[in-house]
Amino acid sequence: MNDASPTDILTFKLSDDGKLLAIFEECECKPPLDEAMIKEALAKQGLSNLFVHENALSHLVKQYNSRSESFVLEIGERRDGRYALKIDNDKMTARLTLIPAYGGAPVALFQIQLALQEKGVVRGIMMDEIKSALKQGYATEHIIAQGVHPVRGIDARFQSLIPQIRERKPQVDARGIANYRDLGQLIVVRPGDPLMCRTPPTEGKKGWDITGQALMPQAGQDVQFASGLQGVELDSDAELDPDNNSLLLAAITGQPKLVPNGVVVEPTIDLSLVDISTGNMSFDGTINIKGDVKDGMKIHATGDVFVGGTVEAAEIEAGGNIVIKGGVIGHSEHSGDPNEVPTFNAIIISKGSINVHFAENVCMEAGVDIIIEEFSMHNHLTALNRVLVGKSGGKKGRIIGGITNASVLVKTAIMGSSTGFITKIKTGFNPYLQAEQGKLKLEIDANEKEQDDLKKIIAFVLAHPEKDKNGLLNKAIHTKEKFEIDCTQLHADRLHLLSEMTLAENVQVIAEEAVHCGVEVQIGNSIWKNNEERGKGVFQLVDGEVTFANIMLSVNESH
Repeated sequence: MNDASPTDILTFKLSDDGKLLAIFEECECKPPLDEAMIKEALAKQGLSNLFVHENALSHLVKQYNSRSESFVLEIGERRDGRYALKIDNDKMTARLTLIPAYGGAPVALFQIQLALQEKGVVRGIMMDEIKSALKQGYATEHIIAQGVHPVRGIDARFQSLIPQIRERKPQVDARGIANYRDLGQLIVVRPGDPLMCRTPPTEGKKGWDITGQALMPQAGQDVQFASGLQGVELDSDAELDPDNNSLLLAAITGQPKLVPNGVVVEPTIDLSLVDISTGNMSFDGTINIKGDVKDGMKIHATGDVFVGGTVEAAEIEAGGNIVIKGGVIGHSEHSGDPNEVPTFNAIIISKGSINVHFAENVCMEAGVDIIIEEFSMHNHLTALNRVLVGKSGGKKGRIIGGITNASVLVKTAIMGSSTGFITKIKTGFNPYLQAEQGKLKLEIDANEKEQDDLKKIIAFVLAHPEKDKNGLLNKAIHTKEKFEIDCTQLHADRLHLLSEMTLAENVQVIAEEAVHCGVEVQIGNSIWKNNEERGKGVFQLVDGEVTFANIMLSVNESH
């Protein structure tokens, strides 16, 4: 018996009801047994494909090695393949889980089909996926049926029929700054010109779930042309058919501007020139002047102003942009005080951007950018965004003399001149808020002086009660209290303005060619006075101080 194998006295048998039995015959002297020997014996008998209960083999080894009397132990069984079918709550997906067979029959295709039918799945059945899972013999929540979601309808859409039309709102770059570079020729339309077409909304596309239930789509939102559009009309055919109001036409001659869900046409006045024969011009719309604007004339427009020629010592104010293809030439009077701004008789003010060829002795104010193609000489320039003089990379751009204010950027080829004209460049703060803050400071100083005077009066009357006639003391106290309240509000207003006057990030003053003596660069509260000839470079704020570096930084001038 010493040469006997454990499997000679331990046999395995599959019962009629599919149970895997281990049978041990009584034996006093038996060789040791381990799980590897059991697995080998099951393979030899063709029983290794049966399901073996958890810990059954270790339990058999323990019982075999500890007992000598006969025993029969169930260690496994024959199992058929099993499956589970899960339907998602929205009835859009069916998922199959397959458990392989252990010596029994595998799951058949007809079983899966019958289960789907019982669960009401009649559409979107993916037969290839089912067969693939059955071929593998196992699967975990494998998708075998899939519904189709409804497709939402497309909202009504509006398409401009004028390719060059500009939006009313300025374009915004990555830094959130509104910019215009090439303002270009004004666009003029005439009655009957098509401006915009409207594409009606679509109904969308139906869907269905795996039970065959139809799923209705959400229709696109029906948006009509905005109401109250000025200077336009619907196409006459559309008026006869309210459901076909798809074409917007110009009703007047003017300049088209995009607005939400439509176009407006601002009336435009066309003039050959503006001089004493035309008189001053004030127009609720856009003014298009082919020639010059003569000395002493005044122009006011709520829209844009386009001048094809030159502007002499005149005043132009626009609610939109100002484009002057020629230059602007004015005169200025100086008081002699270097800290005071001279008086100009050429004044250009725009709530948008200003674009001119050159400017000399001019006061310009722009709500966005000031762009001068060649040179700026002895001007007072104020732009809420940027001042650009000269074309990028060119050598003609010059800022000579005067004061140039911009919140974010001043850029030109050459700053100052070899004759040493004082040329002041100021950036890093909102110039309009700076002026307002200065006014508030003056009001606070005047208020505090009044309070000091009232304190002296009150102190005098308290020291000399006999002088308190007609309620002088009470009047002085009440007046002082009112000044204190007013002063508190003025301080609050000033603090609010100071909080808005935050130094812009990446503020720069760029000279692409040279910086002459006499140039003063101020960024925020820090001032650099240039006292030597310098080449190209960039002024910027570093640790609160203006620095100059002989390098050229990449500046985003996209518009």
